[in-house]
Amino acid sequence: MRVDPHLVGKAISDLLDLNRLRAHTHVATGKKKSWFANPGTDQAAVDARLNELAPLYDRVSQHGFGNLVGDALEIVVQKCLTEVQTADARYVYQGHFWLDQPKDKHGRYKKFQPPKTVSNRSTRKEADFLQFGYAEGALCIECKNYREWVYPHHGIIKELIIKADDLGLIQVLVTRRLHYTARTNLLEYAGIIAHEAYHQYYPADHAELADQVRHKRSLGFTDVRATEEPDKRTRRFFTEILPGIVPRMSALWNANREQLVRYANDEINLAQIYTEIGSPVGGKWQDFNEEPPDGIWD
Repeated sequence: MRVDPHLVGKAISDLLDLNRLRAHTHVATGKKKSWFANPGTDQAAVDARLNELAPLYDRVSQHGFGNLVGDALEIVVQKCLTEVQTADARYVYQGHFWLDQPKDKHGRYKKFQPPKTVSNRSTRKEADFLQFGYAEGALCIECKNYREWVYPHHGIIKELIIKADDLGLIQVLVTRRLHYTARTNLLEYAGIIAHEAYHQYYPADHAELADQVRHKRSLGFTDVRATEEPDKRTRRFFTEILPGIVPRMSALWNANREQLVRYANDEINLAQIYTEIGSPVGGKWQDFNEEPPDGIWD
């Protein structure tokens, strides 16, 4: 069965309107995060649960820990790229963590970012990795280790389009989960390569924290893994699947590049880009801010 996380938010909103849920906040962690309980639940019981869950959620959602989580997925990808290069030296890459060096005071390995200039092209944004060796061109690889699912309208897709266009590269997105509409309605027709990791990686030295957030009576983040080693599926994507799909996807990307850049720069909207790239959900688009032709609404 297809999963639609956005419908959970709609259901919560409806239940709040019907007074079948009540929103709560945790004083110590601020009002940015709402927690929900049955209206009949004793406030003391609610407070007790919030004292358990809110600080834990706050810990794993703060920017500092977000950097560590982001690094964990990038290290997973780096190890896959290293394996590919070891098997065939033409697939060199740029962007590298010094894993044989100690972490800094923030718990991070030192990383050398890939250059912002490739040949005579440059960008203001940094890619996570650049991989070379493909006849169709180099790959611009972006890693996003978010809890949130990536939907078609998500800003990271636009950012990747701009970055790849700036450098004249082929884009690859690696993220925890993609909503099926992002893949089937946009990415596959746009020529944007994407891989779902299916896990949110935590640094290997945060195993105890990973156990806490995974527990069903805690945050229930069952896909969290405290490891920086790629699983079989992600390794196979880089070693077997990616080389096979680059020719087809790069052809689509090059054919749709101009329209996708216009979309990424907010010159056209999502409905319009669907039509431009031949997506199955595309169709005739009309700007309803304009006056319709005579008789069209008669």
